[in-house]
Amino acid sequence: MTTDSKRTHGLVRVLATAGVLAILTACASKPVVRTQSSPVLDIQKYQTFGFVERPDTDKAGYTTLTTRFLKEAVSREMVARGYTRSEQPDLLVNFTTGSKDKVEGDGWPDVGLGWGRWSRGWGWGGMWGGRDIRTVTEGSLTIDVVDQQHKELVWSGTAKGRVTNKDEDHPQSAIDKAVSAIFTKYPKQPLVASSDNG
Repeated sequence: MTTDSKRTHGLVRVLATAGVLAILTACASKPVVRTQSSPVLDIQKYQTFGFVERPDTDKAGYTTLTTRFLKEAVSREMVARGYTRSEQPDLLVNFTTGSKDKVEGDGWPDVGLGWGRWSRGWGWGGMWGGRDIRTVTEGSLTIDVVDQQHKELVWSGTAKGRVTNKDEDHPQSAIDKAVSAIFTKYPKQPLVASSDNG
């Protein structure tokens, strides 16, 4: 193989690998969020919120750090939308978390270049193929907002995404991001603060 062909081969491989990494990074950067709303309950009429006595994240019988982080993050989002936290709230909030391992595979280019004689003369030839198989952990967070008086679901949002080592090392930051992503789909948007001097 000549020096030029070695350089071309190396350049194509580098560009192909960089392209695959960019696609994988883009896919894993944000959780997928899905929501549902009650067709008969008007979310605009509620003014106060609180949390269920024992969220699903406290199945062990005590308040977990996950629950504490979730309450802090959800409280910020609800207050930003004009709600007030109350002991006798209009809305009750519950959390459910889950995780599962799944096998993923991505096609990636295994580029092979060669110089040879084809039907129309001499030229370059290439081959694409290969798969990258790995096991990843997918986490999910669901936030349910319930009408306290009628015990009916008003709104629910679920975020699903890959759990990384960084998420496991910094759970509060990961929870903040997931809650923020879910609330971007909440029917009532944040109020514009009139002053930050209070």
